[in-house]
Amino acid sequence: MDLEKFRVPDDSIGKKNAYVFKPKDVYDIMLNDLRVGKVKGTTTYNSNIDNCWTWRKQEANIWTGYANEGKSLWLKQMALIKALKEGWRFIFCSPEDFPPQEFFDDMIHTLTGVTTDKSYTDRVISEELYQKAYEMIKDLFIFLYIEPPHNSIKSVLMEFKRICDEEGDISAVVIDPLLKFARPKGMEDTRDDIYAAYIGSICVDFARQTNTSLHLVMHQVTPSIEEDKKYPEPNMYKIKGGGSYSDGFDNVLSVWRPNYAKDKFDAEVQFSSQKIKKQKLVGIPQRFKMSFDRKSNRYKDFNTFEDIFPFDEVFYGISNKTNNLKQYA
Repeated sequence: MDLEKFRVPDDSIGKKNAYVFKPKDVYDIMLNDLRVGKVKGTTTYNSNIDNCWTWRKQEANIWTGYANEGKSLWLKQMALIKALKEGWRFIFCSPEDFPPQEFFDDMIHTLTGVTTDKSYTDRVISEELYQKAYEMIKDLFIFLYIEPPHNSIKSVLMEFKRICDEEGDISAVVIDPLLKFARPKGMEDTRDDIYAAYIGSICVDFARQTNTSLHLVMHQVTPSIEEDKKYPEPNMYKIKGGGSYSDGFDNVLSVWRPNYAKDKFDAEVQFSSQKIKKQKLVGIPQRFKMSFDRKSNRYKDFNTFEDIFPFDEVFYGISNKTNNLKQYA
């Protein structure tokens, strides 16, 4: 849609950046939606996850959970699957993954299922397979780093927009995590709920204007251990900074390791969609139980222990059910 046709004329105060629409202005689009159907979220390539949430452009998503419980890794794995299957291109602004070689190397570990760390001498990926994996991801991911204190969310979005304009085919952007980004000048002492509303408004607007899927990773407030010696399930209204973040975004998703507080080696993981704004188009809020396998750097179905996505089939051309990847290292 060409928004300029609907812009309110400037006045002496300056640009309003306001747009006025009448039903006749968008009726053709409405008819097309009636005839063809509305744009729904697209698959994660796992039907159980699709029930919870699907990828939909022009939406802003929050991913939340406790520290070191895998919310960033899970999001990266979802992005890798979408990139491999559909050629979606992603921009990540993720200071915790700096330097960028570590970020890309982690993708290769997941794709191949074999460690890239030379200290594990029995199962280190060969240089030949490493090169093959690199070729598969090299055009799909862009890593952005902005030095603090210049890395406000507005600055990140402006840089995202510049890259989108230059590249032309960016499908999704990721900011991970919010607490690593500076507040802009003039908002250092702004109340948390007002700042949350500001972040929500500019992130949602960015997703709509650029036709991308936007993702913001956020921590939970420091939890108290319950009687069973576990942390409580992450809650959309206990995001660090306040519940106004959840109110301002389209979808709120969480990753939780329910037994992590008392057993750091326990592999159980729960993915949950806690808020889905357009449920008929994206998914119904619910939970999906899985496991994390450190050796392959992959998430697996909790009951079958099969990979949530057939990485081995995509990369090696083999089933992921019975093969020992040691022979491919």
